[in-house]
Order: sequence, then C-alpha cells, then structure tokens
Amino acid sequence: MTHFMAIFFSSLLMCSNVFAGSVSSVSLGALSTALNERMQVMKAVAGYKALHHLPVEDLPREQVVLDNMLQHAQQAGLEPHSVVPFAHALMNASKAIQYRYRADWLSSPDRDVSVRELAGTRQQIEQLDAQLLTAINQHLVIGTFSQEDKDFLMSHLTAPHLSENDKNTLFASLARIQRLH
Repeated sequence: MTHFMAIFFSSLLMCSNVFAGSVSSVSLGALSTALNERMQVMKAVAGYKALHHLPVEDLPREQVVLDNMLQHAQQAGLEPHSVVPFAHALMNASKAIQYRYRADWLSSPDRDVSVRELAGTRQQIEQLDAQLLTAINQHLVIGTFSQEDKDFLMSHLTAPHLSENDKNTLFASLARIQRLH
C-alpha cells in the first residue's frame, strides 16, 4: 500500500509539473504576443502625431495610461504599486519607438503609414495592456519570471524599433511585479 501511495503522489507531482509548464508557456506566449502588438501600434501613433504636428511625449495622456493600468492590475489580481515600474517602462519603450519612426521618416518619408484617429488606437492599447496584465498574473500563479522566461521573451519580442535595452528594461520591471495577497 505504501508503494502504491508513493507512485500515486510522484505521478501527481509529475502531472502538476507538466501542467505548470504548459500554463507558463501559454502565458509567456500571450505576454510576448500582446507586447509585440502593443509596440507595433506605435507606428500608427507616431504617424498620427507626425501628421498633426503633435509631440511624442504627452504627460497628461501618460497619467491616464498609468491610471488605467493600475485599475487593470487590480482587476487582474496584481499588486498595483508593483506594476508602476512596468507601466513606465512600457510607456518609455513606446515613446522611444515613436521617436525612432519619426527619425526614419525625416530621412525617408514613409508614404504607407496608416493614420487613424487616436481614440480607436488608444482603445486598442488599453485592451492590450489589460491582456498583458492578465498574462502576467497567469504566469505569476505558477512562479516568478526566470532567466529562461527572459530568454524566451527576448527572442520573441520582435516588434520593429524595440531595442535590446528596451527589452531588458521591460523584463527587469516585469520581474518586479507581484500578485495581490
């Protein structure tokens, strides 16, 4: 009977490890997809701002984005204050991408820039932010972000104009996020 129980518990442990690994890969995939989509939207934001002669930096808008992220963090089961550095890293990477697109357009104007109203784009960004926070929470349910997770994200974050430094800053702030207790 003791032998049977040992086999049962070791099988249960192995199944839980397989399940945790599959949840981890799904949440990392969702996280990298949402991050890439969010960064790719920055081309449209940069195009709109360039067309309308608006600055890349918009501090009142950044406060709205931060407030929305904190609200979504709470809803996703994350400690809102631990999300603040990630939100700032996300906005800084987004601004850097916008600046890089605008610099490219100065030397070679891109005629294929899709310019739509910012309201729809901002709504899309807010939805992506909510997806990001949900994926982060799903990952944190099974553990913290590891070096393997960083390697995965670094290789899967392929949005144009997202630099290695941007990726490192995003991951460092991501690794500091905590779940609500």
